[in-house]
Parts: sequence; structure tokens; C-alpha cells
Amino acid sequence: MKKMARIEYLRKKLVHEKELNVRRESLFLNVSERTTRRYIDEIFSLGIGTKFHGGIRLGNIDAGLIVSKAIEESRSVTLIGEREVVSIKGEKHGRSLYIFGSFNLDVVTEVSRFPKVGETITALATTFFPGGKGANQATAAAQLNDNVHLFVKVGKDTFGDNAEKYFSASRLGSVALVRDEKNNTGNALVTVEEKTGNNTIVIDLGANANVTRDEIINDYAHLIQANVCLLQLENNIDATRCVIELAKEAGCYVILNPAPYSDDIHSHLHLVDLLTPNESEAELLTGVKVTDIASAEDAIKIIHEKGVKEVIITLGSKGCIYYNGEILKHYKALRATVVDTSGAGDAFNGSLAASLVDGLNIDNSIKLAVAFSSLAVEKHGASSMPSRTTVLERLKSGIYIE
Repeated sequence: MKKMARIEYLRKKLVHEKELNVRRESLFLNVSERTTRRYIDEIFSLGIGTKFHGGIRLGNIDAGLIVSKAIEESRSVTLIGEREVVSIKGEKHGRSLYIFGSFNLDVVTEVSRFPKVGETITALATTFFPGGKGANQATAAAQLNDNVHLFVKVGKDTFGDNAEKYFSASRLGSVALVRDEKNNTGNALVTVEEKTGNNTIVIDLGANANVTRDEIINDYAHLIQANVCLLQLENNIDATRCVIELAKEAGCYVILNPAPYSDDIHSHLHLVDLLTPNESEAELLTGVKVTDIASAEDAIKIIHEKGVKEVIITLGSKGCIYYNGEILKHYKALRATVVDTSGAGDAFNGSLAASLVDGLNIDNSIKLAVAFSSLAVEKHGASSMPSRTTVLERLKSGIYIE
């Protein structure tokens, strides 16, 4: 990380947290304490703080002008549709959602049945959709909340250009779009079975797997505004861990959708407020094969013991279950005319996070997410999300699967 990027990060953090500790920041930045003191000296020279032995405190000044200037200074990201400014004292302007995740171009092929190994079959149709778990979840959340910020990284290629156009026309409040000079935009090959809507997905992560700490820190001003931070595992694990750490420091409620599953996330589960695995991911987390509600209940208790405060296991047509160490509750699924299940999990997670940001409690947020995802599977493409109006109507008149 370059010197000025480190100083910029520390300046923003000082405005938000009002105090910096030399030892803690040197460990995070991976530099010596002597170097960190030099950075703090430069911040002190700006007249925005008072030094003490071991750190610096924010002075009693109009810090809003300073941090606003910091936001507008040179960055390695393209900001699309930015609507908010950082509060003078690090308080939230309204309630907002920060999503760190992936963007992929989804190539969706519909087939009458899945081919056997070595078999060639004819596709019924092939369609191209914007996708990636981060982008899909942000698209879902933006149907319910205007203050959604998304961080993604794409290649400096045609697909990356298309991503920028897509986000510019989206409902998202703002997007930090990082362009990768070396790696291609991520893409996914999705095969959907016509009758069942079941799918298989193969992903080339491309630029999604090459997010740097510098790029994350350059977007820190948006993270410190958020009330909720939502992540998945389609980015390089060191970047995901970094965002989790920064989100907790910023006081965010952290939601992790552990997909695609990786053992490497175990080290940070204790920092996660809400974990949302599906049946397969719950089995990989616990070793318990999840086949019904009873086995899901066994798995969810084991996951909770790993240090996660709250857990939701999504169960497809069986709905989902929730556990927080005291309350264990099963939520039934709503009936749907299934067309494509590839976006069901993203629809659930995005709408759940948006509902929590809006101030709904976890019980009502889960109910809304169940309704939202039941409508999402009735459309083609993982990025095709329902409107708030249709979701509320489904909540009122939908029929639950017994």
C-alpha cells in the first residue's frame, strides 16, 4: 500500500472513530510503529487532531469539510450514482447497506434435462444476464432500500464496460467499480433444467478474486456509513476477511452468505453476526447431512457453537430455519411457479439485509425474504428480482407449503 493511501485511510478512520492507536494501526497496515507515528504526524499537521502518547484524538473542529474533501480526492474506483456524504461525527445518514461481492456475466442455458457425462444435447435457449452473488444480492436489496452501496471489481474489457452501464442504470444508491488491468471480468456458465428449474453453475472468478486491501480502504468512507454489511465468498478470501474486520470496527451488523463454501472463512466466523448457509454449505460447515428439518436443526446448533451469533439455514422448498442460541424457528416456504432457482439464495440474502437496514426485526425480515425469494424463482436469470409491491402482495395472499 502506498504512503498516501495509508494516510488517507487513517484520516477517514480518525474522523469516524475519533481516536487512533499507533500499535493497533501499525499491525493492521503491516508497517512499523515508527512509520505509523510519521503518518499520524502528517495528519496532526492538518490541524484536525491532538496527539497523545500512543496515538491521536480528533480535535473539536468541523471535520465534515475535511472528510468530504477526502472522499472526492483521487481513487482507484469509479463511483456511480453516489448520493450520501459522511457525517461530521461518523454517524449514519439514514440507514444504509454496504455489499462487498462479485460481478459475473451469467451465460444461462436452458435444457430439457441435464446431460450425462460425455453426452452432447441441444439447448432450448441461451441468454446473457448480469450476475455474481454480490451484484445479484445488491439488485435484490435495492428493490427494497434506496441506500445500497456495492463494491465490485471487473476487468478492463467489454464485459466490464457492460457492468458499468448496467450499474449506472440500476436502482443502487452508489457503486464502487474497480477496473482490473490484468484479469478478465468474472463469468458464470449456468445450466437450468426446464421442468424443475434446478441448475448447475461453473464460475470463472476473474477480477473478483484479485481485490486488494488498497482498493477496500479507498472505499472505507462508504463502509463507515453503513449499518449492515453483507458479504459472500466469491472474492479472494483475504479481501473478504479484511472487509469483515473493517465492518466490525465500523460498528456494522455483519451478514455472511458462505457461498461458494470455503474452509478458509472459519477464522472469522466469530466476527459474523448472521450466517446464511444453504443445505450444502451447512453440511460442509458441520459434517451433518441436511436432508430434513430435524437434521437442519442439528446442523444449525453446531454452526452457532462456532461463534456465530445468529444463523439461518435456507432449505429450498422446505423454507428456512433460524437459531440464535435461544430461539429456534422454522419458516415455511411459499408456493411458487418455479422457472429458475439460480437466484433464490441471492434474492433471500439481499432482501433480508435490506429489511434489517429498514429497521424490521429478524422475524419479519425472514418472512419478507421468504416471500421475496419465492417470487424471484418465477423469473429467468439470477439478477431478475421482484418489486416491493409484488412482494407485499405475496406476503398477504401467498400459500405456504405444508
